[in-house]
Amino acid sequence: MFGKGEQVDMRRRAELASYAILDTPAEAEFNDIVKVASEVCGMPVSLISLLDGERQWFKAETGFGQSESPLSQSICAYAVQQDDVFEIEDLTRDARTADNPLVTGGPRARFYAGAPLKTPDGVALGALCVLDIKPNKLTASQAFVLRTLAHQVVTTLELRRSLRQRREADRRNKAILESAVDHAIVSMDLTGMVTSWSPGAERILGWDEAEMCGRPAHVFFTEEDVAAGIPEQEMSSALQRGRGTDERWHLRKDGTLFWANGEMMPLRDENGRHVGFLKILRDRTAQRNAAAKEQADAAFMRGVLASSADCIKVLDPDARLTFMNEGGLAVMQASDFNQVKGCDWTGFWQGQAQADAKQAFWTALSGGTGHFQGPAETLKGTLKWWDVQVTPIRGADGQPERLLVVSRDITKQRATEQLIAESEKRWRGLFEGMHEGFFSGEIIRDDEGRATDCRLLEINPAFAAQSGLPRETVGRTIREAISDIPDWVIATYARVVDTGTPEVFEIAVPQLGRAFEVRAYRETEQRFAAMFIDVSERKAAEARRAALAELGDRLRNTGDRAEIARTAAEILGRTLGLAHAGYGAVDHERETIAVGEGWTAPGLTPIGGLHAFRDYGSYIENLKSGHAVIIDDVTEDPRTAADADALAAIHVRSLLNLPLMEHGRFVALLFALKGTPYAWKPEEISFANNIADRTRAAIARIEAEERQRTLNLELGHRMKNMLAMVQAIATQTMRTATDLDTAKDVLAGRLIALGNSHDLLLGGEVGAAPVRTLIESALRTHEDERGRFVLEGPTFTVGAKAAMSLSLMLHELATNAAKYGALSTAQGKVSVVWKLRDENGEPHCTLRWSEEGGPAVTPPTRTGFGSRLIGRGLAGSFGGEVDLSYPVGGVICTIVAPLRGLQAEDDPAARH
Repeated sequence: MFGKGEQVDMRRRAELASYAILDTPAEAEFNDIVKVASEVCGMPVSLISLLDGERQWFKAETGFGQSESPLSQSICAYAVQQDDVFEIEDLTRDARTADNPLVTGGPRARFYAGAPLKTPDGVALGALCVLDIKPNKLTASQAFVLRTLAHQVVTTLELRRSLRQRREADRRNKAILESAVDHAIVSMDLTGMVTSWSPGAERILGWDEAEMCGRPAHVFFTEEDVAAGIPEQEMSSALQRGRGTDERWHLRKDGTLFWANGEMMPLRDENGRHVGFLKILRDRTAQRNAAAKEQADAAFMRGVLASSADCIKVLDPDARLTFMNEGGLAVMQASDFNQVKGCDWTGFWQGQAQADAKQAFWTALSGGTGHFQGPAETLKGTLKWWDVQVTPIRGADGQPERLLVVSRDITKQRATEQLIAESEKRWRGLFEGMHEGFFSGEIIRDDEGRATDCRLLEINPAFAAQSGLPRETVGRTIREAISDIPDWVIATYARVVDTGTPEVFEIAVPQLGRAFEVRAYRETEQRFAAMFIDVSERKAAEARRAALAELGDRLRNTGDRAEIARTAAEILGRTLGLAHAGYGAVDHERETIAVGEGWTAPGLTPIGGLHAFRDYGSYIENLKSGHAVIIDDVTEDPRTAADADALAAIHVRSLLNLPLMEHGRFVALLFALKGTPYAWKPEEISFANNIADRTRAAIARIEAEERQRTLNLELGHRMKNMLAMVQAIATQTMRTATDLDTAKDVLAGRLIALGNSHDLLLGGEVGAAPVRTLIESALRTHEDERGRFVLEGPTFTVGAKAAMSLSLMLHELATNAAKYGALSTAQGKVSVVWKLRDENGEPHCTLRWSEEGGPAVTPPTRTGFGSRLIGRGLAGSFGGEVDLSYPVGGVICTIVAPLRGLQAEDDPAARH
């Protein structure tokens, strides 16, 4: 079996051979092309390089001084793999060319640009290239000229080949015409004027070509036929039926007549337009005269053949019956010969049998023996099968004068053969249509009787598809077809033949990525047959099951997240034969993935690190919505085609990305990448999903344990803080209260607000809460109707350290507004607006509480606990500044604080 590279090389060499260009002398038209390329690109060296096996040969060169070089030194070998102009700006910095002798020595080339020389069928023959001794880069116009000149090279090669083929075809056609001296071949235009006249026409009709060209073809028809319009009828018949045939008398130049059979056919140009006619005549005068002699011999033939049980007939040169023996009359169910005498024998046959009969007739009339088998009815309509042989009856001059036709009734034999043929057809259909590969072979032995090889005698389509061997492999030996066939396979087939005992074994074909179960049995003393059952999927399924079992065992014994990810990647990559595999944490907002120590196939560069999804395609939205991204070929999928080069740089051609979601967010990704186009199978996708689920479950187990530890610490810390704040609130409330009932109501409200903020924090991530949610929760008990509060500002989270203080502050402001301010009237409203701004390179938040629609505001004469809580508690919690003012229109409270202070979290672990 040939690899892809060998097939490409063989096809290239075949194309070069068809152009007959290799090792030809220099030619001006090619020399001019390399000179133009050198001048336009400003490069000292330009070559037309053709890759031929282990060498590259230069049809034209300037500035290089060599006619060929080894393929191992070829930079053009890279250019032929491209679809457009290929450049290497500095050959010394490219790993493919840095050690090339053309770079390290010789011309010391530093720059290369080459346009592939591709045939119309897409075969890359070589390249038109330019080289410089310094780093360089083509301009767009230079690249265009190089590409155009490359097309000109291929166009010139195509033109040369077409002219050579045309001259060869003309030569063959002329030789055919000159050798056909027994046929008069005449071409005519649409009006019937002669345009060419073959040597055979000159010999048969007498006129030479100079005499006949430009004259009507009527001249070699008899006067009667011309008057009857026979020439025109023949042309009309040729146009309508594609062919017109006749047999009649024709006129020679010397005035003598000869009998000829002729054919008239239409001539069409390469576009199918009708441009004239072609008439072919053959002199049949002798055959016609021989008919009389055959009639004289008919009586003798009837006597000789009267006793034969076969249907024996004699035909004249016109295929008409002149004799039938008595046995033949009985077989044909005819009462006497007069029923068939003079009938056209070919008329008894129908369909293909009639065509076979005519062919057999003409074969015999030409001196050969015609033979065919076919169905025909007797005169009473009984259908029978006949074996027919037609032989010439020669005259004194040795030429066929009549034809002897012997027809044998093989109806019963045919029925038996039909049964055999149907059985063979059923077997053949099974053989050709079976899904399992099948071949039969013959053992080849040396002089000492040891098996050395096997000859392939027959293979079915399934085996050809499984092995990659064409059907034309039949007749070759297995070692010729598959050079690396293991010796034990040949020995196994020989043992099956020697012992007669069938054997079953398995064989893997790494080149195809397939595995087969082979069942071999003996056919004869030297022949055997083998059936190949593809067990690749079964093997792959077993490997996947074993991989999942291994994953479970290894994950069960580790508590390290990095080790879990490495294990999953290794098992996934090894089982599916990937280029890269890995499990990475995802930043949903930044659209990045952090790849740790994934798995990379040997010989490839690992891809660990931080990657942005949009650098490799436009499929991030699919992943964010929880949908797997499965791409068989990144160069063809619209989501990755524009970034195929970035993927190729990390050796990726097909990919399988499985997102892992938590609470509707994209948090992690399991990726499987291949370096070649690949159609992902459902069972492989299911396997990868299983790997992803088990990996996430293992990591989630570790994360849950860590969160539980953190939560326990947080709850203990939070309880201490809560009790301390309750004690402070109770003490201050009771100290400033005028009576016990008022103190009870105020304390209850403050404790409820404190409880709401605590509930909100417990619902977040270790004490964090969105700012809008925190504000809405603090004000919910005061919202007696829609529209009371207007909230506006950007989204950010408030940490546990500031959340309780901010909630109590808002509660105090809302309580005061409900007693004395905007919330004490039906029309009053409160606006809470917060903004983020940059101050000295650090983000700050400004939150403004403003009231409107309430009674006129009078500044308080003393500072209560609520005002002190707002001014001191907030500032002390996160380094903020508070401005509380009392305009007549409504209370305004403005808080300015650094964002990092608002978002700070307590460290409960550090407090215990």
